[in-house]
Amino acid sequence: MNKIKTLLNMVLAAIIYPFKKSSFKDKNIWLVGGHAGDIYDDNSKFLYEYILKNHKEIDIYWVINEDSKAKSKIPGKTLNKGSIENYLYYYNAQVIIFSHAPSADIAPYNFAVPILNRFHKKTFKVFLNHGSISFKKRKPMNAKFKKIIDDLMKSYNMATTISQFEKDIMVNEWGMDEDAVCIVGSARHDNLPLNEKAKTKDILYMPTWRDWIKFNSGKFTDSEYFKNIMLFLNDEKLNNVLEKNDVNIKFYMHHLMHEFIDDIKENITGKRIIFLDKDVTVADEITSSIANITDYSGVAIDFMYMDRPILFYQFDVEKYKKEVDSYIDLDNEMFGSVAYNKDEAVEELTKLIESGFKVKESQKDARKKFFRYNDNNNCSRIYECILKKLNK
Repeated sequence: MNKIKTLLNMVLAAIIYPFKKSSFKDKNIWLVGGHAGDIYDDNSKFLYEYILKNHKEIDIYWVINEDSKAKSKIPGKTLNKGSIENYLYYYNAQVIIFSHAPSADIAPYNFAVPILNRFHKKTFKVFLNHGSISFKKRKPMNAKFKKIIDDLMKSYNMATTISQFEKDIMVNEWGMDEDAVCIVGSARHDNLPLNEKAKTKDILYMPTWRDWIKFNSGKFTDSEYFKNIMLFLNDEKLNNVLEKNDVNIKFYMHHLMHEFIDDIKENITGKRIIFLDKDVTVADEITSSIANITDYSGVAIDFMYMDRPILFYQFDVEKYKKEVDSYIDLDNEMFGSVAYNKDEAVEELTKLIESGFKVKESQKDARKKFFRYNDNNNCSRIYECILKKLNK
């Protein structure tokens, strides 16, 4: 939906709002969304399904893009993001829950529109984040918007974290209200098995995205990102080890880089490399995989939660520190196996496979730092925390 039509729908809904208010009377409306209305996954998905199943007294809706391929996967009731109906329900909502931002996930542009942004101020806003605060420092894509984004985050009534480490970052570096930040665990972690062997011998490889590649006019196939991934996946020794041990690598391209997936597919020679579609349920791939390869993705924290091994393949670590940076010190606080070039990555992955996917002690120690709770009761804690704050 284009911006002008969306803004028009926002205004039309505001005009209709006084005349429709009686039809929303006594309704306890909660709106949930994530990934800019495109994908049905992550923390928002699991909290939404928990509330839908366990709290029938809540009139809950998922906000989704009208043309999203994920629409058919969503149980319960949905609202098309940016529609008049979406804004009407938003104006009458008691709670909104989101993984990225209210404008991206729930009600486009409303927080920035004078007068109409009173609805943003009145609703109870719950920020779940879409991953863990670990390997990516929060920076606006455009520095001009830094103050707007900082003020937006300070307006949230509640934010969830998994540890004191995360809370300290949100309060001391992001400027969020200490009382609003709750150490209650991550909703999506309730879906992760504890003390349970993986159902497959598949390794999930999920490199994160690079803004300096996505927004660059140069050819993707000329990038160091492409070259280093291809050198690793096409390595003859690696592919022989995979074949010998009946192991597959499942490759998932970050959704913000998925436009380049064909360049990788067309140049793969290994028979043990499986490509996952953009719309696959990533949570299912995480739970079924025996190990993880990544560079700086927070998915590593999910594998740590499950106590399954991780290999970090950080071929561009110096550039990443300069362009993005990390809350976890990439020089002194890493855990699991770490490789900085193709040969090291092949060697470390070979060791991991031949050890029977044994978790390193450094990873076990880090697990104690990153999780206050490891019990699959996070959604319940989040819900109770919302109620407690609402009833203050």
